[in-house]
Parts: sequence; structure tokens; C-alpha cells
Amino acid sequence: MKAIVIGASLSGKTTLISHLRKNFKLPFSEIDEELTRVNNGKYPEDSEYKVEVLAPGIVSDILHREDIVFFTNTDYFRQEDLKRAKQKGFKIIVLNIDLAGLKVRNIKRIENEGYGDQSQWLEGMLEYLKTIKAKGLVDKEINANKPVGVIGEELMKYFNQI
Repeated sequence: MKAIVIGASLSGKTTLISHLRKNFKLPFSEIDEELTRVNNGKYPEDSEYKVEVLAPGIVSDILHREDIVFFTNTDYFRQEDLKRAKQKGFKIIVLNIDLAGLKVRNIKRIENEGYGDQSQWLEGMLEYLKTIKAKGLVDKEINANKPVGVIGEELMKYFNQI
């Protein structure tokens, strides 16, 4: 199993991976965990360092794995990386949610979880997803407005796990 699951911030990646880990025995990993691991156990706050220094090494490592379902934000895999991933047999899956839905989730996350405002980056993230789809780099799209259990089941059916 080799897959990269890409979603904008607030698309439900962390919630989905938590659900999947509880219910399925696949090698799941995510970008924030990897960034923390390669940065000596501390999540990197410097965005340039995170994107320009740490992420390329993580991407290279992921693309050399033979068994991984990797969840990532839109900031880390360049189109060239996704082309290489597809050549190596990875499936590229996108979690879709519209801008209005992301804005609602953003407000809830700020108010209830103390997160910073993500609104300034949301349109750019959605544009990235639209671009990789237009370039033929996406194998499957999943509507991220559904309950997490439904999304997880759809993903596992796609992987022929259920």
C-alpha cells in the first residue's frame, strides 16, 4: 500500500488518521509527526525552515517507502514530487472541502481549540488542489464534509481493505 492523502488545513486529516489508526492496521503517518521527529521531537515553528529544509528530506524518505499511507497538507509535495510518487506506484488522494466549509472549521478551531487563524492560506491551498487535479496527478477525491467514519470507510474500500 503506497498512498499520499492531501488536504488543506482543516480538511480533517488529523481526525481521519486517528480514526484509521484505531480501526485498521496499515502504516499510517502524517507530515506533522514527521516534522516533529526530524526536528528532535519539537514541532518546527519557522515556516521557511520547515518547508525548505525539513520537508524535502521527509518527502524523499516517504517516496522511498514501499508501504505507507501518508497524510499531508498542501505545502509540502511539489508537483514534481507527486509525479515521482505516481511513477513509484503511489496513489494520490485528495480530501475535498469547499472554502466556506474550511472557514467554518477555522472559526470553530480558533474558538474551541486555541489554534491560530488559517484563513489567509485557505484559498491558496484550494488552488493547489485544483492545480494538481487539472495536471492529472490525483487518483481519487473524497468529500471531506462527510463524517469521519464514512470517509475512513471510503478510503479503506479504495485500498481494498474492507
